[in-house]
Amino acid sequence: MEENKQFYLTSETSEQEKKHVESLDSSKFKFRNDSESLHDQAFETKPISYLHDCFNRFVKNKSSIVAFFIILIIALYAIIVPISDPKAHVNSTDFPNGYRDYAFRYATPYNSTFAKLGVWDGKKEKTVSEATYYMYAYDDSNHTRADLVSKEETRTVIGSVEYVTTSYVIKENTYYIGNRVVSVSESDYNALINYEKENDIYQVEGKSIMKPLIDSAGYLEEYRQTLLDNGETSSLVDNVIDQMTNYYNQNPTISYALSAYSPSTGRLSQNTFYPVLDDNGEPVRIYQTDENGDLVYYTRSNAQYSIRVDYFDYFVYHYGFEPYGLFGMNAQGQDIFLRLAQGTRFSLLIGVGISLLNFIIGLVWGAVSGYYGGKTDLIMERITDIIGNVPSIIILTICQIQFVNSVKLQATLGTGGVLILAILVAFVYNGWIGVASTTRMQFYRFKNQEYVLASRTLGAKDRRLIFRHILPNAIGTLVTSCILMIPSVIFSESSLSYLGIINFSTSGLSSIGTMLDEGKQAGLSANPHVLLFPCVIISLLMISFNLFGNGLRDAFNTSLKGSED
Repeated sequence: MEENKQFYLTSETSEQEKKHVESLDSSKFKFRNDSESLHDQAFETKPISYLHDCFNRFVKNKSSIVAFFIILIIALYAIIVPISDPKAHVNSTDFPNGYRDYAFRYATPYNSTFAKLGVWDGKKEKTVSEATYYMYAYDDSNHTRADLVSKEETRTVIGSVEYVTTSYVIKENTYYIGNRVVSVSESDYNALINYEKENDIYQVEGKSIMKPLIDSAGYLEEYRQTLLDNGETSSLVDNVIDQMTNYYNQNPTISYALSAYSPSTGRLSQNTFYPVLDDNGEPVRIYQTDENGDLVYYTRSNAQYSIRVDYFDYFVYHYGFEPYGLFGMNAQGQDIFLRLAQGTRFSLLIGVGISLLNFIIGLVWGAVSGYYGGKTDLIMERITDIIGNVPSIIILTICQIQFVNSVKLQATLGTGGVLILAILVAFVYNGWIGVASTTRMQFYRFKNQEYVLASRTLGAKDRRLIFRHILPNAIGTLVTSCILMIPSVIFSESSLSYLGIINFSTSGLSSIGTMLDEGKQAGLSANPHVLLFPCVIISLLMISFNLFGNGLRDAFNTSLKGSED
């Protein structure tokens, strides 16, 4: 049935309207029971609060939800990794400034799952000379240091002699770095011996952590005599031996004998050396032996033992975890996965802390300026103009110089604390002006609205008008500006760190900007992983905070209260 309609005929009703009413079908109408008492029906739904309504609108914004979870994941990463990663809890005696091992300098990212697929396996492809390839192929450590990818020969004819230059393309495992000489105490040496015996690897070739020492000096003395016996001049022999000595010193992992004679031409070379192989094609080792002919595994000096070890296995034995880095290592051999988490945590704390201070100061300043207006607003605006015209980078530079030279501050806060204080002062000095301007504009917009005037007429005080009526209507814009201030602070700090204006290297602190600076110095073509992961993190933070802020702006917009998609 069509909706019931009611018509009232009065003296002012025109004849045409009367005829129209009289022509209506009376069957479509029914009399109302005047004795019936009509009342408003109770709401069947539960009332919702302002914050609940804001939340309902926020969850409908899918991009903001995704951005929120990205921020949450990054925040959890920055909190959990520095706590759970074993590299963050290494012995302070071994690493007084935090974990770092130059032996794994610029090691590439490694993940055990992806390594089985041949990617993310901690290996780096590069082209090397024949001599360098032999160093990898004939290494006497427990692990294969490199895999051969391809081999290429280049032939050059000079006069009547043809020279062949061979280059190799290999995939180097950046964590299997071969053998190194380390210094340990007597107790540590005995503990290592006991560990090897307990695991049945003591002096077992290919398994033992300790390796025989190399006697390159003794071998070169014998080789000098061999060259002289071959009729070479003493001056030429001296030059060859000097070059070979430098070669052994520059490549301490070489444990095999070298020859200066080319296998292909038989000519004596003064700067190119070739491994000496036995009848089985294996390199002739030049291990150090004692008077009984037994292999020597250590030398002792002042209660310290110098031993030669497979460094990867020794690292696992000594620290209890493998040196792999999910994001690889930087120039100092620091784990980028751990260091980036620490840097992200620091950047987030700086961003949130400074943004919160700026928001509070700007909110109070802008509210007073916008609400009272007049001379109060004029004076406050001129003060704001003066403060805003002083660049923050000048304040930062002055604070750094003054705070660093302050003995009392250095003793109280330390180098890192002084830098943080300088950043705090510089960024808060005029960082609140934007919030104050936005707040002032919103208060001018809402303070003369009818509902505010009505509340003032009913006797509401200024505090109630500000916090109950004006501020809730302006909170959407203000929250958005506060949220967007966080990535702005992070980006500003990162830019200053990247440019070297803020230097955390001496303080033991790290930020995303510090990581970006390290990536720049590492070189994008040579070590892209050092720059890649900090770029990904800061990009995600910038985009996610932007989307998250837009979602909060729409959620707190009171004009959308109760609206439905």
